[in-house]
Amino acid sequence: MTLRRILTSICLATIVIVGVAARLFQLPFIDRGPSERAMARYSDRGWPDYPLFLEGVRAHTKPGDTIAVIVPAMRWDAGYSYAYYRASYFLTGREVLPLMTPEDIRLPQNFRAAKYIAVFGVGLRVPADVVWQSGRGALLRLRTR
Repeated sequence: MTLRRILTSICLATIVIVGVAARLFQLPFIDRGPSERAMARYSDRGWPDYPLFLEGVRAHTKPGDTIAVIVPAMRWDAGYSYAYYRASYFLTGREVLPLMTPEDIRLPQNFRAAKYIAVFGVGLRVPADVVWQSGRGALLRLRTR
């Protein structure tokens, strides 16, 4: 009886390993292009033009510049965390300053410390010069007082 259980366990393990491994062996040979394009768009489905906006911000700023991001969702869990982290990814080499904490506390000192304000999908009523504008967003430089 023990030999039968051992053989059954070996057969079951073999079936599971072969079933999983077969899919892994197929990965290098399938066209992943459609899946890659779908996954690239998936994270930006709420703001599909946000990555393009961030690419424009990157093109109009230099490494080391400080940038604060303002978006329609100015609550951390309502979308600001996405906008902040996505900007940090696209704007590598620049310092992206958060304007909110995860507890939804505003950080006005970061607004004042930023050289540029990247405004996407909203208007901003402060004295600023438009550095670049495209679609739903603009890159602004605050006027010094």
